Amino acid sequence: MKEIVSVIRSEILILKEISEKIAALKEAIKLADDAKEVKTLAKETEGLLSKLSETADLKEKFLTEHNENSIEEYLEAQRLSETREVVMRLFRQAKESETELVREISITKELLKRSSAFVDFRMNVIAGVKADATYGSPAQNQGNIATKKMFDANV
Repeated sequence: MKEIVSVIRSEILILKEISEKIAALKEAIKLADDAKEVKTLAKETEGLLSKLSETADLKEKFLTEHNENSIEEYLEAQRLSETREVVMRLFRQAKESETELVREISITKELLKRSSAFVDFRMNVIAGVKADATYGSPAQNQGNIATKKMFDANV
C-alpha cells in the first residue's frame, strides 16, 4: 500500500507543477513578447510530462503485480482502514488534478491557435496579400500563377 501511496503523491505533485507551468506558458503567450520564455516553459513542461508518464508506468507495474485492472479495483479489494481512506482521497485528488489539467491544456491549445491566426492576419496586413500559414500567397502555394511575393522588395 505504501508503494501506491508514494506513486499517487508524486503524480499529484507533478500534476500541480505541470499546471503551474501551463499557467505561466499561457501568460507568456498572452504577452507575446518573449519567445525564449515560451520555448523554455514548453521544454520544462515536456520534462514534467515524461515524469508523469513514468508514474503511469509505475502504476501499471503495481497493478500488474497485484493482478488488478485499476487502482479503484485494488482499493475496493483492500480492507477498510485509515490508510485505504487516505489513498482513496489521494486518488480522487489526482483525478481532479488530471481533469483540471486537461481543461487547461485545451484552453492553451485554443490560445495558441488564435495566436497563430493573429500572426497570419498581421503578416497579411503587412504584405497586402492574403497569405496562408507558409506566408506565401494562395496562388503561389498552389500553382505557377505569377503574384506578388510577401517578402519581395516591390511589395
